[in-house]
Amino acid sequence: MLPVPGLKVVMPPGVVDNYNTGELVIEGKTKKVWHLKDNPGFVIVVSKDRITAGDGEKAHDLEGKAAISNQTNKKVFEFLNSLGLKTAYVKHTGEKSFIAKKCEMVPIEWVTRRLATGSFLKRHPGVPEGFRFSPPLQETFYKDDANHDPQWSDEQIVSAQFKLNGLTIRQDEVEIMRRTALVIFEVLEKAWAARDCALIDMKIEFGISSLGDILVADVIDSDSWRLWPSGDKRLMKDKQVYRNLSTVTEEDLDTVKRNFKWVADQLDHLIPPPSSRVIMITVYTIHI
Repeated sequence: MLPVPGLKVVMPPGVVDNYNTGELVIEGKTKKVWHLKDNPGFVIVVSKDRITAGDGEKAHDLEGKAAISNQTNKKVFEFLNSLGLKTAYVKHTGEKSFIAKKCEMVPIEWVTRRLATGSFLKRHPGVPEGFRFSPPLQETFYKDDANHDPQWSDEQIVSAQFKLNGLTIRQDEVEIMRRTALVIFEVLEKAWAARDCALIDMKIEFGISSLGDILVADVIDSDSWRLWPSGDKRLMKDKQVYRNLSTVTEEDLDTVKRNFKWVADQLDHLIPPPSSRVIMITVYTIHI
């Protein structure tokens, strides 16, 4: 994965989990992404023991979070790969790291919602919390922390003419990402339902590979979704618990970490064994 074109962070090479790294591609709030010196088509993504909210305005160190997030990400992406979805994820490499195909990232977050909650309620006064969207509602947000990730329309995305690894993002590409995001949500929603847990909403990101393929990229962990066991908001196991805290104690952080560990453990039951029949989903890029 690569940052948005024009944004580049250069740091000296080194070694991460026995892989020789080149330049640091980018350092975000909760991860670092390094070029792989001996494998130029790939990067290594390293999670941090850090939790943030509110575009980074709220942040705390949280020992053990990186390993839990990396396990969660591993299990989700292995599940998606087993279904035949195109992702950037390649393999788990260490307690806090994984290898991914090198991509240029589409600077858009794709949010899929089954129930109205969170920021949706603030933007749509009068809609009751828990309002059910059928089919799921999809929204897109431009990644811009300084402006709090404003919501964008299809027209804005297409008009931006993002050109990534030679592919210009037009309406066809927007539709591919929209349909892929919906498939991912519905597959994971059914998988979580089998564990008596409701997937309320989730966000994903896409990258464009050197071959011009649209891939599900970045990470998917407990920062990426809302999960309510038995459909009960009071039992939430996601990062919203941290967002809701007006003050944060060590005991609070321990609760957040236990919730994240619960999610990672539950994912063991979502992964189909190798003998299971898998669903092959192929998404074709249309060039006009």
